[in-house]
Order: sequence, then C-alpha cells, then structure tokens
Amino acid sequence: MSDIEVKKCDIRGEFSAPLIGKYSGDYSFAGMFFARAALDSSVICTNLNAGSEQNGKMVLDILRRFGAKITRGGDSVNVRADTLRGCHVNIEEFPVLAPVISIPALFAKGKTHISGFAAAAELQELIIENLHALGARCEFNGNDLWIWPQRSLEYTVLNAKNNPHMAMALILISTYTKGDTVVRNVDGLFERYPEFTEIFKKLGGRCSMCNFAF
Repeated sequence: MSDIEVKKCDIRGEFSAPLIGKYSGDYSFAGMFFARAALDSSVICTNLNAGSEQNGKMVLDILRRFGAKITRGGDSVNVRADTLRGCHVNIEEFPVLAPVISIPALFAKGKTHISGFAAAAELQELIIENLHALGARCEFNGNDLWIWPQRSLEYTVLNAKNNPHMAMALILISTYTKGDTVVRNVDGLFERYPEFTEIFKKLGGRCSMCNFAF
C-alpha cells in the first residue's frame, strides 16, 4: 500500500480534467480541486463539457451554495474563493461527492448538513474517522452528517482506505493543516487518476510518496 506525505501549500492555477474513457473530463475529480480553491484561491479547469450529463456536474451547484464564485467559458470552469457559509446538501443521488463537501464545510461559517448516507454507510464512517483525526467536530446518525467549521486543522495520519475520492479530498485538505500530514492507502486514487500527483504539483501542491509503518 502507498502513502503520501503532504506539506502545507497553496493550490491555484490551470489544469485539464481527467478523461472518462473517450468522453469529456470528470467533474467529480475536478470538483476536489475546485473545493480546495474555494477556500482561498482560484483554479481553472479545462475539458469540462458544459452539456455533460454526469452526476458529478452537481458539484458546481454545491459549491455555489457554499458561496464560491464560479464562472464558465465554453468547456472551462473557474472557481474562486469567497466567503463560504455552511449549507445543506443531499448526496443520495451521487454519494461520492460527500468527501468533496467536507472540504469547504471545514471552513465555512456555520455548520454544514450532509444528508443521504442511507446507502453509503461505509463512506460516512470513513469521512467521520478522518474528520476526527483532523480534530474536527461532527455529529452523525444513519442518514445525516453535520460538520462544524474549524479554526485550524491538526496535522496527523489520515487513512483513505483506497477510496479514490476520499484520498483526493484528504490530500487536498492536508495542504491546510498546521504541519505535514500523511495520507495512508492512496493506491485507489492512483489507479483511477494516475496523473493526480503531476496535476497536484503543477497547481502548487507539495507532496512525496512514502511508506510508514504505524
């Protein structure tokens, strides 16, 4: 299993969304970079078909609901930081977006309510486990998760358990922690998105692959 050590850094710039087969770029993976940019920077992603019917496209509406500034020009999308406010998001239609939502939720003003976990209990448990490791306050039941904003995040050891969307969310939120953070079991991400490290570093990310025994 591979681990990745992430250093505190800024994320900004332009990149191209990873392809889904022969089709246009993947909104759900691009959405992770958008969510991180919504905290304090600006990111432009190309290759996002405006007419796409992907469920992952709803990530743009979710970030607008938080307060991020979003503009589109053809197949390019620009997300810019602004004051974020907690909101309610139902992820029942596309549960893989839950890790994306946890990024702005940690710094939005007021608590965020994520519902729709009834069929995604394992994902809910994984998010909660890592939020607690970061020192975040959250409450949950079988269908709902509430996340409160944090003044700062602890640097720690996180575990993606080979969930690609969770791995990406944890790596990106780790750029915000007080010190270097290790994200364990990220192989699932690199199987689905092998160019991730290259794009992450292009946008200013600082990381290195490592193997630690805990």
